[in-house]
Amino acid sequence: MSDFFQLHRNVRLRVIIIFFSTLTSNMIFPFMSIYFARYIGISATSIILSIAILCNIAAGMLGGYFSDRIGRKKLMILSEGLRVITYLMLLVSNLPGSTFPYITIVFFVMNSICSGLYGPASEAMLLDVTNSSQRKLMYSILYWATNLSIALGGTLGALLFNNHLFILFMLLLLSSICSFIITYKFIVETNMPQEEQNKKRNVFKDLFLNYRTVMKDSLFILFILSSMLLFSIESHLANFIAIRLENNIHNVDLWNWTLDGIQVYGYLRTENTILVIALSIIFTQFIKKWPEKRTMFIGFSMYILGYVILSYSNQVWILFGIMVIAVLGEVLFVPIYESLLGDLAPENLRGSYMALNKIATKGASLIGAIGVYLAHVLSPIGITVFVGLSGLIAILLLYMIMPAIYERRKQNNEYSH
Repeated sequence: MSDFFQLHRNVRLRVIIIFFSTLTSNMIFPFMSIYFARYIGISATSIILSIAILCNIAAGMLGGYFSDRIGRKKLMILSEGLRVITYLMLLVSNLPGSTFPYITIVFFVMNSICSGLYGPASEAMLLDVTNSSQRKLMYSILYWATNLSIALGGTLGALLFNNHLFILFMLLLLSSICSFIITYKFIVETNMPQEEQNKKRNVFKDLFLNYRTVMKDSLFILFILSSMLLFSIESHLANFIAIRLENNIHNVDLWNWTLDGIQVYGYLRTENTILVIALSIIFTQFIKKWPEKRTMFIGFSMYILGYVILSYSNQVWILFGIMVIAVLGEVLFVPIYESLLGDLAPENLRGSYMALNKIATKGASLIGAIGVYLAHVLSPIGITVFVGLSGLIAILLLYMIMPAIYERRKQNNEYSH
């Protein structure tokens, strides 16, 4: 805990903001597909959700660019202020007894745009005020806080969404207002570009040149390709693994409980969340002391082994046992992996690098969705091989570029000093 208070004030405040904003948003947004399907139908809901994702990606590219050009705090205040307005309108559109789903759709998409603008600036700000050794601790704390807030938010949302949506939107609005005030009053700017750098620029041309520069960084591109493959493995749990469990597990006895595949899947997700929260607390201190590279690759191996077995086995005891191995591996490698991302991003383009990394995150989800199709055309062993190969290729890519990553870390640390 004392190490937490030694981190920059921006980091401490951002942890608090992220916890409460993630908590309140997870009370609502994971359930919005149910809301839209209820009012506009499943097909239209799919279109709306796709539009929101595309708008978020486009806004993220703009957010990364402008956070490098005008400063992190300015963009965070602007996007958070706009987000307050979207939450207010979502609240007004869902007053008790008066629901306006089409107005809700408009401001749901606008909120997705605001989140896209906000994300790269907030992530780049965290990198601005930390060094390589501090980032493992920072990302361990953020990893724990985010998972705890997701678990609490999802539980509260499941209990309150149907009958108390107005209250949830009110909490979301209050959380956003507090975030805006804290950012405006207490967060300090960490990137102040020279004014002459921003004069006489053709924004569209400069935006293109900016991301062309990022795309030319082959080391970073290989890193995010590895990231896409690695994190796509967990996304399979919510996709084809869930479908496989539903189809293959029927009326299994566990501690005198009779479970079907959907229940097993639900309990696996619950186990995953609880283990992440518990093990993150236990292993945060050890991760700082253990050899970084060895710890990370041991974590990778445990994580991939765990999900390979989850993708194939129908034995309930094996599934619950191997989830412990998979989550422990994840807890070991995620903080280190995230800190390496920070080492790759040059100071003057951190926002842009974070924006491109966000797209890689969406790419991991896309690979997870493709797994559903592959599960229909491949045999069970074939889809398991696909999961294993995804992890193996990710590890090999990272192993190949690790010397170059450490060299860049050394150069960045020398430059910052």
